[in-house]
Amino acid sequence: MSGIETALVPVGQALLSGVLVGGVYGLLSIGFSLAFGVMRIVNFAHGDLVMYGMYAGVVSATFGIDPLYAIPFSFLLMALLGAAQYQLVYRRFVGFATLQQLLAAIGLGLVLQMLAQVVFGADTRSAPSMFGGQYLLIGPLFVSAAQVMAFVVAVIATIAVEALLLGTHWGRTVRAVADDIEAAELVGLSSQFINITAFALACGLAGIAGTIMVTYYPTDPSKGLSLMPIAIIATTIGGLGSIRGSFLGGIFCGMVQQLTAMLWNSALQDVPLYVLLLFFIAYRPTGMFGFRTE
Repeated sequence: MSGIETALVPVGQALLSGVLVGGVYGLLSIGFSLAFGVMRIVNFAHGDLVMYGMYAGVVSATFGIDPLYAIPFSFLLMALLGAAQYQLVYRRFVGFATLQQLLAAIGLGLVLQMLAQVVFGADTRSAPSMFGGQYLLIGPLFVSAAQVMAFVVAVIATIAVEALLLGTHWGRTVRAVADDIEAAELVGLSSQFINITAFALACGLAGIAGTIMVTYYPTDPSKGLSLMPIAIIATTIGGLGSIRGSFLGGIFCGMVQQLTAMLWNSALQDVPLYVLLLFFIAYRPTGMFGFRTE
C-alpha cells in the first residue's frame, strides 16, 4: 500500500462510519420533518421520543429479548404516545409554528426527561444486540455489524415511509392536507384524523431510531436533548418537509461529524454542523430538497 493510500484509509474509515451513523440520524430526522411538513409543528420533544425508544431496547434486553425484536413494540408505543401528545398539546397549534407552540414543546420535552429519570434512573444504560462486538472487514476498512444492521433498518424504514406517502390513498390525503388544509376539508377529508395519524407515524419513527441506536450507543434521560440539534440540522440541510432530504441530511451530518473527529477534535465534531446550519438558514432556508414555508 502506497503512502497516499495509507493516508486515505482513515478518511475512508471516517466516511464509512459517518454514513452508517448518519443513516440512523436520518431516520430520527424524517419524523421531525414529517411533523413540520404536514402540520407545521416544530416538535422539540422529538428527541425525547427517540430516548424512550432507546429505553424500550434497554427494557427488552433486561428480559433477555434482543432490542432488534423490540422494534415493532417501540414503534407502536411511541406512535401511541405521539397521538396522545398531539391530542393534549399540539392540536391547537396546527398550521402555526408560534412561540407558544415552541414553549409547549420544550415544556413537554422536559416533562418526558423527568419521567424517564424517575422511572429508569440517571445512570447510563445500553442494550447490545446479537451483532454487538462483531465487525466486518471491507478491504482495509472495518465497520461495526451493529451499525450496519441499524443502517439497514433505517433505510428500510425510510423507503417504507416514502412508499406510504407516495403510493397509498392515506399518503395522498396527507399531502393534500399539507398543501392546503382548507381545500382538503372542503372535499370531505378529515384533517383531524390525518394529522393525528401523521403525527403518530412521525413519533413511531423516533421510536424505531432509538431502539436501533441503543444497540451501539448508550442512553440516559438527557440523551434526547443532545440528539435534537442533529435532527434540526439534518432537516434544515435536507429541507424541512422532505423525507428523502432529511434522510440524506442525516447521512451528511454523520459524515461531517466523523471527518471532524478524525481531522480536528472529537469533542468539537458538531461545530462545523452549527456553522452549516447558520449558512443554510441565512442563504438557503429551503434546504437542498425542501419547499418554501412563507
